[in-house]
Amino acid sequence: MTHPDPYQQWQLPPTERLPALVQPVYVGPQAVLVPQKSAGAAIALELVLGLFGIFGVGNLYAGRTAHGVILMLSFWGLFWINVLLIFAVIGLVTMPLTWIAYLVLGPLLAARAVERHNTSVVAGIHAQALHGGHV
Repeated sequence: MTHPDPYQQWQLPPTERLPALVQPVYVGPQAVLVPQKSAGAAIALELVLGLFGIFGVGNLYAGRTAHGVILMLSFWGLFWINVLLIFAVIGLVTMPLTWIAYLVLGPLLAARAVERHNTSVVAGIHAQALHGGHV
């Protein structure tokens, strides 16, 4: 019993070879669809979580990570400063004002970020359509 040589290259028999007309086809870069985001969801995230002192999540959802993290950290920094100011009585005024300011500012920034994201997505899709799928 003879065993085939494992180092021998395998070839199709002459009757099973591919015709010479078949050639590989180059497919250009494929478009990646980026979904649009909801401004309502970003605002809801900011408002609902903001009631518990967690600001910036709507901006994170909108893709503006730096703004989201800055909102989170700055609120908590100001929160602890206001806690210290409560001993000087002024914190009783500044703490609610800080919270209200963040409760208004966070959703506005998140809605604007979603609007910018959606505009860039639509512009990207429009540019792909104009260039035949090649951006």
